Amino acid sequence: MDAPAPATAAPPVTAVVNARFCAPEATAFAVTKTISVTGHDFTVTDVTGAAVMQVEAAVFALLRKSLLLDAARRPVLTMQDSGYFMDSRWAVFRGDSTSRRNLLFTVVKSSAFQIRTKIYIFLAANAGQEEAPDFVIRGSYYDGACTVSTGSSDAAIAQITRQNTAGGALLGRNTYTARINPGIDRAFILALTVILDEMHHHSKNFGSGCFF
Repeated sequence: MDAPAPATAAPPVTAVVNARFCAPEATAFAVTKTISVTGHDFTVTDVTGAAVMQVEAAVFALLRKSLLLDAARRPVLTMQDSGYFMDSRWAVFRGDSTSRRNLLFTVVKSSAFQIRTKIYIFLAANAGQEEAPDFVIRGSYYDGACTVSTGSSDAAIAQITRQNTAGGALLGRNTYTARINPGIDRAFILALTVILDEMHHHSKNFGSGCFF
């Protein structure tokens, strides 16, 4: 009798938001900015074109704030601009809360003026120190390609690419593809995709194209 084939080891799980968003296989999603009153809502669709998540921005808020909703329109996380100069910092909280006790991670631009993209992500347990990032976004926003890696490695756990279309840019309707490795939290990467767009959009409003 032939020996049974060895079992394939499951990929390690990196759950930043929730383990339910970690798939055992690689996944890809389109993240599209949609026209709205706020100008920065997003629709997330899978490879079949089905909407799986939605990002809705607060219309009236002192700080820019967006809510990531799952397919059942349940709040997954809240992304909030800190109000720092040049949009250099965002905080992400669990559910629809902005309470410090529900902080998941912070996203910090390494410098206000950047030729190459470098953005640091600090998990809540590391938010007070911020000496070494837990994750890093690297690449070039204007060339349309960025990667997400852990802070201790250059190996990508996800790729974020932007479609460089003149019509989309003029209408403010950027579309991104987020390709996510097995075991990596999809809600986490999708939130980073939205924040990447927000950081670029806000910087561009200051009249310069050199922030990414």
